[in-house]
Amino acid sequence: MRPNYVLWTGLWVIAVSITLAAHYFPYFPGDVAVDRWVQSLVPRDLGWAQGVSRAVDFPWILLIAALIFALSWVLAGWRGAVLSIVSLAGMLTLGYWLSPVVARPRPSLELVRVFRPLSGYSFPSISALCYAATFGFLAILAAVKSSGRLRLALMIGCSVLLVLCWAARIALGAHWPSDVLISYYLGLLWSACLIRFALRSDQPLAGGSSSKAGN
Repeated sequence: MRPNYVLWTGLWVIAVSITLAAHYFPYFPGDVAVDRWVQSLVPRDLGWAQGVSRAVDFPWILLIAALIFALSWVLAGWRGAVLSIVSLAGMLTLGYWLSPVVARPRPSLELVRVFRPLSGYSFPSISALCYAATFGFLAILAAVKSSGRLRLALMIGCSVLLVLCWAARIALGAHWPSDVLISYYLGLLWSACLIRFALRSDQPLAGGSSSKAGN
């Protein structure tokens, strides 16, 4: 087996292992402490967190998907654009299938603040999977297929949005910190695999020499 495939196999084994662990443990060591710490830092008015969370609801998720589709086309042509849709569709399918299988309970009111009781399960975070499969996908695509200021701007912007989603879901008491982080791991790993194995490495970088000249 080639070294690259050994690495990717190992990363997926880790993904399966931590998913299984989420099934057997209602929360991981450190989850409660980190949750309380984040909730102590954010404003009491959680309207911002609700807005960040609603971004993955219909119809806003369609607008985000269209934006990522367009930017992916600019960076990597039609293949990149199509893969951006595959990335989101794959994570949505995984999230809705995996949630009742893992059946991890939501954070408890006895341990942390909960904005309002929610139905369903804590893991995986559908919001986090959507953010990872869209903005995370775009960040990885930019790292691979772009250069210069464009790459830096897209990677920083997408990273800020991922951190914002993580903080929002914890602030609302909808998920444990590990729920969001593991969901990010799954979404980013899925996105990285799509980009690594489905895009040809000989495609030119977006921006070409003009991007490099701006450095």
